[in-house]
Amino acid sequence: MTSSQRLPDMEESLAQVMMRVRRSVRLALRQAGAQEGLSQNEIEVLLLLYVGRWDTARDISRARGLPRSLVSKSVDQLLKRGYIETRQDPQDRRVARLRLLPPAQAAVERLNQAKGVFFSRLCQGITPEEAAAFRSLVDKMMQNLDGLLPEGEPEG
Repeated sequence: MTSSQRLPDMEESLAQVMMRVRRSVRLALRQAGAQEGLSQNEIEVLLLLYVGRWDTARDISRARGLPRSLVSKSVDQLLKRGYIETRQDPQDRRVARLRLLPPAQAAVERLNQAKGVFFSRLCQGITPEEAAAFRSLVDKMMQNLDGLLPEGEPEG
């Protein structure tokens, strides 16, 4: 497909699916986090810390496309709950590294389980071949996005 070609049916379908999946997974996670009274943004922070790829408020803000002020507010709340701690980066004292603490463990496990159940249900009936084709499609789109986003732009 050349850059001038468009796939209008795919554009609309993809936009609809992305919105519905995001809305639905957020609802499932909110329900799982209700016992602790966690906000949606606090849930996002906990899950990203659990994955381990992101460990600063800035990283989390970029990964989810959230304003830093919202991430900072969530970090403050999680610090007050004793769910996370901050440590100064030894190489750059301006950077505060975030780390999950044991009191967050049960909540994070419940959230991760709810996320797993949601995606298992979402993917019911999808064959391994269809999953591989989807993964290939997503990989290509991610590569294309790398060329579309300006440097430093959040990737939420």
